[in-house]
Amino acid sequence: MATGVTELQGVLSRVARLAAENTGALDSSARCMSASAWVGGGAPKFAQALTGQRVSLQRAFEAAAHGIVDRIRQEGGQASYPSFTTSISTLSAAGHGDFAGMNVEAMTRMVTDLQQAGQQLPLAGQRLSAELSALHLPAQPAHLVTGAGTWAEEQARDLRSRLVLLQKEQDSGVATRAMAAFGLFGGHAPDPSGADKLLAAAATGETTALTGLLDLQHAAKDPTLAARVNVWWRQLSRPTQDQLIAASPNLLGSLNGLPTTIRDQANRKYLGAQETAIRGELARLTALGKAGDEIEQLRLKLDQIKAVSQSLQLGGQNGRAPAFLVTLELGGLGKTAISFGNPDDADNIVTYVPGTGSKLTGIYGDAKRAAGLWDQANLSVQDKNVASMIWLGYEAPQWESTLEPKHSVALPVAALAGAPELAGFTDGLHASHRPGSDVRLTVLGHSYGSLVTGVAARFRPGRFADQVIFVGSPGVGALRAKELNVDQVWVGEAPNDPVGDIGHVNPSLVGIMAGLGPFGSDPSTGHFGAKHFYVEETSDPTYTFKGHSSYWDYQSTSLKNLGYLVNGQYNKLLPFPTFTPSATPTPTTTPSAPPTPSPAPTMSPSPRPLPSPSPAGD
Repeated sequence: MATGVTELQGVLSRVARLAAENTGALDSSARCMSASAWVGGGAPKFAQALTGQRVSLQRAFEAAAHGIVDRIRQEGGQASYPSFTTSISTLSAAGHGDFAGMNVEAMTRMVTDLQQAGQQLPLAGQRLSAELSALHLPAQPAHLVTGAGTWAEEQARDLRSRLVLLQKEQDSGVATRAMAAFGLFGGHAPDPSGADKLLAAAATGETTALTGLLDLQHAAKDPTLAARVNVWWRQLSRPTQDQLIAASPNLLGSLNGLPTTIRDQANRKYLGAQETAIRGELARLTALGKAGDEIEQLRLKLDQIKAVSQSLQLGGQNGRAPAFLVTLELGGLGKTAISFGNPDDADNIVTYVPGTGSKLTGIYGDAKRAAGLWDQANLSVQDKNVASMIWLGYEAPQWESTLEPKHSVALPVAALAGAPELAGFTDGLHASHRPGSDVRLTVLGHSYGSLVTGVAARFRPGRFADQVIFVGSPGVGALRAKELNVDQVWVGEAPNDPVGDIGHVNPSLVGIMAGLGPFGSDPSTGHFGAKHFYVEETSDPTYTFKGHSSYWDYQSTSLKNLGYLVNGQYNKLLPFPTFTPSATPTPTTTPSAPPTPSPAPTMSPSPRPLPSPSPAGD
C-alpha cells in the first residue's frame, strides 16, 4: 500500500508542476483585455470568452489533482486538495475618453501570447491525459486543457489577420476605438440590427443596402452603427471606395462614421452633378413651355445649391480653416452639415444646431455663425486644432407652419424627429476621429435647436458630447441638467432675448410655480443646475428679437465666451459685471437722511424681460 501511495503522490507532484507551468498561460492576455474591453464592440464579448477559458483551464487542473488526492486517501495516504487559481491585476476603464485609442503594440503582444498558449496547452493536455489514463481516472480535465489551447490558437489566427489591417491603417501605433471594437474584435461583436450584412452588400455596390443603412441611421437605435461603418470603409480597397463614391455619392456622403474628407468628396460630387442636371432639366422644361410645381421645385433646389456653395466659400478665408461638406439633402426644407476645419483631426469640435426658421436656402447666415465661432475659438488657443460646424440635419420648425404639428414651434414634434439624427451624427464624429486623449466635443443649441440638443443627449447617455451649450433656449426637454448625462452644461441668455423667457411660460399655475415651461424647466434658472456664462445686453428693444440673434455678434462678450467654452478655457471666461453701491455723500452743515443703499447684485445670468407675445423668428 505504501508503494501505491508513494506512486500516487509522485503523480500528484507531476500534475502540480504541470499546472504551475500552464494555468497562467492565458493570464497575460486576460490582463491586457482587462484594460482594453472599454473600447466596446466585440471587445467585451472576447474578454468574457477569454475569462471563461482561463477559469476552465484552472478548474481542469484542479479537478485532475482532486481526483488523484481522492485516490491517495482511498489508499490510506494523506494529501490536501491543491488550488491552482491565479490572479491578475484588473485595470479600470475609467479615464478612457470617447476619442481614446488602443495601443496596437499591446494588442500584438496579446496575440503573440495567445499563439504561444495555443502551442503550449495541447502539449500539457497530452501529458495530463497520460497521467490520468495510467490511473484510470476520467480524461475530461485533459480535454478541457487541450480545448483551451485550441481556442487560443483559433483566436490568435483570427486576431493576427485583423491586426495586419490595423497596422496598415495606424501609422501612429494607436488604433481608433472603432477599429479596435469592430476591426480587431469584430468577430465577437453582436449585431442585432443586421448592419454587418448590409455593409457586406453595400461593398458590392448594392444601393438598397446603402439605403437600408441610412434607415438604421435615422432610427439611431444602434449606437455602434457609425463605428461599424467607419471600420467597413477603411477595410475596403481603394478601387472599391472610388467605385462607391462614383456610383452613389449622395448615399455615401450621408453615412455617419465615414472619414470627413470622403463625405466632403462625395457630397461635393453630388452637389455639382445636381446643379448640372437641374439646369439642364429647367432649360428643357422651359423650352417646352412648362410651368407649375415641377419648375418651382427645381428652382428651389438651385437656390439651395447656391446657398450651400456660398457657405462653402467662407472656408479658407483670412487664415480660416477650409470648409467640408459633411451632409447634403436637397428639396423641401433641405438639410446639410458644413464644418470649418476637419473634425476628424480637431482637438476642439463644436457643432452648432440652429432653431426655428432655419432652412437650406438660408444656410449662409448660420454658416457665418459657425465660421465666426471658428475664428474666435482659433484666436483663443494657439496649440489646438479647431473644427466648428453648422448642423442642419433636421426639419426645423417654421413660423408660417405654426399650426402644422410637424413644423410647429410650439410643439416638440420637430425636436423628437431631429434628435435621433443629431445623436447619430455625433456617433459619427466619435467614430471617424483619430485617437486622442484630449479631445473636446461641444454641441451648441440655439433657440429651438437647444431642445433638439437636449433630447438628443438623452438618446446617448454619457456618450453624446463632453459639453453642451444652450443659448436663447426656450427649454431643453429636461427638468434638471443632470438628466442630460453630459459633463458640462452651460447656459447663456441675452437680457433682451424674449425667447429665453418662454421657459417661464406654462398654462397651469402649478407649472408656473414649479418653473416649468412647454419644453421642460427653464435652463437659465438656478434650480436647473447648469453653469452660466455672461452675455451682454444689446441696445435693441426686446420686441425686435435682435437680442435673440446677438450671441455671434462680432467681438461681443458672448462670442468671446463661446470661444473660451469650446476650448475648455473656463478660467478665461469674461465674468458677469458687478455693481458697487454708490458712496455715501459727505454730510453738509444741514444733516440730511442718508441715501438708501443700492440693492445687492444677484447671481442670475441676466435680467428677465417680459416675454414677447409675437415672436418674429430666430
